[in-house]
Amino acid sequence: MLLSLSHAQEFEKNQLVIKIKKGFFSKQKFDAAKNITGIQSLDQLNQNNVIRKMVPIGRIEDTTSLLLEFNSDTDVVSVLKIYAENPAIDFAEPNYIAHGAGVKGADTFSTFPNDSYFLSRQWGLYNNGTFSASGMTTATDADVDMELAWDVETGNPNMIIAVSDSGLNMSHEDIAARVWTKPVEIIDGIDNDGNGLIDDYRGWDWVSNDNNPTDDHGHGTNCSGIIGSIANNGKGYAGVNWNSKIMPLKVLNSSNSATYAAMANSLYYAVDNGAKVVSMSIGGSSTSSLIANAISYMKTNNVLLVACMMNNNNEVANYPAAYSTAYDNVIAVGSTDANDKRTQPFFWSSTSGSSYGNHINVVAPGNYIYGLGIDSNTSYNSYWGGTSQATPLVAGVASLILSKKPTLTPAQVRNILQLTAEDMKGVPAEDTAGFDKYHGWGRINAYAALNSVVLNTSDIEKEDQLRIINPVVNGYLEIINRKKLKGVPISPYPVLKAG
Repeated sequence: MLLSLSHAQEFEKNQLVIKIKKGFFSKQKFDAAKNITGIQSLDQLNQNNVIRKMVPIGRIEDTTSLLLEFNSDTDVVSVLKIYAENPAIDFAEPNYIAHGAGVKGADTFSTFPNDSYFLSRQWGLYNNGTFSASGMTTATDADVDMELAWDVETGNPNMIIAVSDSGLNMSHEDIAARVWTKPVEIIDGIDNDGNGLIDDYRGWDWVSNDNNPTDDHGHGTNCSGIIGSIANNGKGYAGVNWNSKIMPLKVLNSSNSATYAAMANSLYYAVDNGAKVVSMSIGGSSTSSLIANAISYMKTNNVLLVACMMNNNNEVANYPAAYSTAYDNVIAVGSTDANDKRTQPFFWSSTSGSSYGNHINVVAPGNYIYGLGIDSNTSYNSYWGGTSQATPLVAGVASLILSKKPTLTPAQVRNILQLTAEDMKGVPAEDTAGFDKYHGWGRINAYAALNSVVLNTSDIEKEDQLRIINPVVNGYLEIINRKKLKGVPISPYPVLKAG
């Protein structure tokens, strides 16, 4: 498969990603340490182009995908064409670069009171109308009704949520106890589980290729804290999920960039190590068979990917979010402000805004999102804004849905979030009834989503029975039954079929 490349596409100048056709690959002949694939024509190509190293992506026997690194910068486009013509190659593509979709604000915000951070700062979870931020108005109840959702579910302690990002401040007092550790891996300098990664007892860092996914940027710590900050400990913030484990997977470097190879590797790793939900607040403008294959692998293994729409205030597709139309285990997430409108702009740029398009599924609070910092293990005063911040909120709610009913498929979880989202909250010209390209199916409501699982799971999973409209109004749910009543359909709302 040969891809056409534009000059605007970013990729590593000395790397290439390839996938070997299954019929050509032999695990017995393969030796990554010696840069040997066991395929004569391909090994000759590697030798001719002076390959420095050859790194498997995922489990090589399953993915047959490799990252090839040349000794020096090379003409990737020309080399790609040569590899793509080899009969043993399924596809060849550059190692594209993606970027995180969140931007950090100043570390202090003087208008906030000094009392509980949950009440004063976490407006996306509970909005009492008092949150104040420059350039953003606040409306009471423009939130996901988290305080009501926690009455229904707070999270399964045996569940794993992977955060593929810039890593995590794993020593922070408000999340340290939530960091996932691998029970079969011993810190002894040996690859105990045979996955090719030595001592990966708490995730992996594909930036430095080591077992220490510590955050040196801040983006990943903020996103992880949105999901898993320790709740009810009298400190800092309350994560959406109070009990499940956070698996830190570092793919974004200190400059907020990630290669597609690192991203794909993190997705395979998350699946192979038991994660049920992956939050990925990263996006790139290039399509990629490598990323698509990883998502397909996730779908086969019933793992949900929650991805950000990015912050470009346009409908240019970014990946992996744009794969939501091809894979029903992907949820593409946009951002809203504290007034329930689509974020436009974010606090950090007058030209920014939550990106949109027909691949969007839902939106969630994502501007001025306070959280954990990397400056110290007691750092609480940093805030970020972007669809990056909306994404882990949705991932956290999805994890609560799966905690309540683990047998749900990713497609069913996505459908529940869509069916229970609050519609027509944004600017009327954008937020029209039913699906629209600016908000998808609406701003998520955690309480309505969890309540739907408890009250009427069998119907809500069928996708064509119920529609819950603007769910929480004075404590009531407005539910429209889509079944025919005496031969007359009573709901005007269209249905989104998963997949």
